[in-house]
Amino acid sequence: MYRIIIGLLCCSIFASPAQDIDVIAFEYPPYLTQHSADQGEAVVLLQRAFAYSALIPQVSFINSRAGQNHLANNEWCLSFLPPQKPTKQHLQIILDDTTIPLTLFRLAEPQVFIGNELADKVIAHLPIAVDDRKIRSFTGSGATLKLVDTIEQGVSLLLAQQVDYIYSDQEAINAASQTLNFPAILLQDSAMVFYQFPIAVWLNTQCTSAAAIESHLRQQQYSIHSF
Repeated sequence: MYRIIIGLLCCSIFASPAQDIDVIAFEYPPYLTQHSADQGEAVVLLQRAFAYSALIPQVSFINSRAGQNHLANNEWCLSFLPPQKPTKQHLQIILDDTTIPLTLFRLAEPQVFIGNELADKVIAHLPIAVDDRKIRSFTGSGATLKLVDTIEQGVSLLLAQQVDYIYSDQEAINAASQTLNFPAILLQDSAMVFYQFPIAVWLNTQCTSAAAIESHLRQQQYSIHSF
């Protein structure tokens, strides 16, 4: 009888109908990219999070600036692109314990690059930071901001000397430089680290699958932050 009950439970688990979950992503290699079979390191972590469930993430890439309009209209469930102003209806799910250090990058010079040389500088950056106090501090120190859709675009602008700095991390700079066939060693990162960016996905608790998603991730003991 015990074996029969266990068998019935197993059958009921695996008989659960698969449910596709829409996930918004933006181009940010090597963490997120539609040009790789696995769609990037962050997507691999997300797939691992749902490996033992009937929930199947379906990732769609969207321009990061257009994505903010999509998020603002509340038409989403999971998103790697964070809401500009997180509220109590948003949950941040941390997919990995490591964080991504964000610094400034410039064309390499002999002098040490601290990162506080901001007056009259133009900084290329993606519009993705949840906590934009550092971005505001750039303008407060006399810098001008230049929004870009990809880090590759930012590196191109830097090479053309249309911007002075890029706000990014080393792995993203390496990926962009490789695509552009430009040695990343010729870019110099600042000594100052401005923000530690977590590898995370955002959950809109108003989407129809939110309760099932949150329940599964809590059972898997993922760290979930509310706002």
